[in-house]
Amino acid sequence: MIELLVGQKEGSTLRVRIQSAAIKHFRNVATGEIRFPCNLASDTFTMKSDVLGIYGQNGSGKTTFIDALEVLKCLLSGVPIKEHLENCISKGHDAAELSFEFSIEDDQDHKFRAVYSAQMGLDYLNESVKASVLQAGEWTRMNAILESRSADTKAVITPDTKKRELFGKDSQLLDELRITKLLCAKEHRSLLFSDEILVLLQKGSGNTVWYHMLAALRHFAGASLFVINSRGAGLNAMGAELPVIYRTDRSLGQLKLPLEQPAVIPAIEFSLARQVIGTINVVLHEIIPGMEIALAQLGNEFTEKGELGVRVQLVRTAVKAGSNDVMQLPLKYESEGIKKIISILHLFICTYNSPGITLAIDELDSGIYEYLLGELLQIMQKSGLGQLIFTSHNLRPLEMLNSSSIIFTTTNPENRYVRVSNVKPSNNLRLRYFRDITLGSDGEELYQETNSIEIAHAMRKIGIPSMDRVEGA
Repeated sequence: MIELLVGQKEGSTLRVRIQSAAIKHFRNVATGEIRFPCNLASDTFTMKSDVLGIYGQNGSGKTTFIDALEVLKCLLSGVPIKEHLENCISKGHDAAELSFEFSIEDDQDHKFRAVYSAQMGLDYLNESVKASVLQAGEWTRMNAILESRSADTKAVITPDTKKRELFGKDSQLLDELRITKLLCAKEHRSLLFSDEILVLLQKGSGNTVWYHMLAALRHFAGASLFVINSRGAGLNAMGAELPVIYRTDRSLGQLKLPLEQPAVIPAIEFSLARQVIGTINVVLHEIIPGMEIALAQLGNEFTEKGELGVRVQLVRTAVKAGSNDVMQLPLKYESEGIKKIISILHLFICTYNSPGITLAIDELDSGIYEYLLGELLQIMQKSGLGQLIFTSHNLRPLEMLNSSSIIFTTTNPENRYVRVSNVKPSNNLRLRYFRDITLGSDGEELYQETNSIEIAHAMRKIGIPSMDRVEGA
C-alpha cells in the first residue's frame, strides 16, 4: 500500500516523466545516452503519450537499459540494490553509473526539472540530486539539492548550505541523519530516497518545495514506474503474474495475482481485484474475440499475516458446447502468448489512461501476433497519455511509430544508443534499417556482420556429437 504524499490533496495528480537517461559501465554498455521523444518536443511537459522502442542485434544493450530502469526503481524506492548490481557492473570496472533526468508537475502547475545520478560499487553508493524550478516563467539554475558519498564520514550530506536549509541546525536531527547514513550504507540502499531521510526532511525542512520534489520521485518509483524484464525462465520471466493497481481515498494499492496457481489474497482486496478484472475484460474482448477471464473463489483461508483471506485462481470462462453451462479453465493451460497479453494488459490500460505512469517491458513482441503488436503501439502513440518503453525483435512497430520513438543499439559500446537521422515522414523506417545493416550507415555501425556460409560451415564441422565425445569432454 502506498500512501499519498504529505500535503497532496485527495484526487490530485503528480506527473513524473523520464526525459533522458545516461548509463556508464553497466553490463555491456560502456556509455549510452537516450533522449526520450518528449524531451525532443518544444513542450517537455506535454500530456500526450511518450513511446520509445529499442531495437538492435542480440546482446547489443536492449535489455541492459530495462535492467537500468529496474535498478533506478530500487534506488528511488529506497530498497537494497546489491543483489541487482552483482551482474551489472561491466567487467574491468569498479562501479556502474546511472543518470536520469525527470520532469515533475502537479495540479497546481508547479514544474520541476530534476536530475538523479548514482555511482554504484559493490560496497559503496554515491548519489546526487540536482534540480531547477519554474518561477515566473523562467527556469532557475540547475543546482545540487543533495549529495551523498558513502566514504565521506564527516560530511553526511552536501552542500552545507542546502543541508542547513533542509534540515536546520537541530543537533538531534543531524545525529539522526548520521545514523541513517550509516544504516543505508550497511544495507546498500539510497540515502537520499530512504524512508528515514524523508521523515527527517519533513521534520526539519524550511524549504517544502524540495521536500515535495524528492517525495514526488519516491512516490513515482513506488506507484507509477513499472518494469517487466525477461530474465530467467518461463512466461518471458515475468513471474507469470497479473499486476493489479487500485486506488482508495488515501492510498494506491498494488496486488499481484499468479496466472498459473491459486493464491490467497486479503478479503478486502478480493472485490477490488474482481472490479479490475471486469475492466480488463472490456479490452480483452476487443483484442482476442471471445476471450474472458474471471477470478474464481475457492474458499476462505488465513493469510500469512493472520488476516482473513480468500483463496482465488485466475481462470478463463467458456460455454460448454451444446449447452449454456459455463466452464472455468485455469489460465495455466493457455498458450504463452495469451498469458503474456493478460499479464501486461492492465498495466497497458493504466499507461494509456494516465500521463503519470511509466511502463517498461522487455521483449514486448514475445508471443504477440505481429499485426496486433503494431496496432496496440500505434493506438498508444496516437491517443494514449502515459510513457511506454519497450524492446522488441519484431520490426512491425518501425512501420507504425514515429521515427523519433525508435532507438537503435550500435556495435560500439562507447556510443550504444542512436537514432537514425534524416528520416522523412514518407520514409519506411523498417526498410531504412535493413539498408543501413546491409550497406552500412553514415554514423555508428548498427549490426556486427555475420556470415551465413561460415555459420553453416561451423555447424557442419561439429556434426552430431557422439556420446564418446560428450563423455570425454
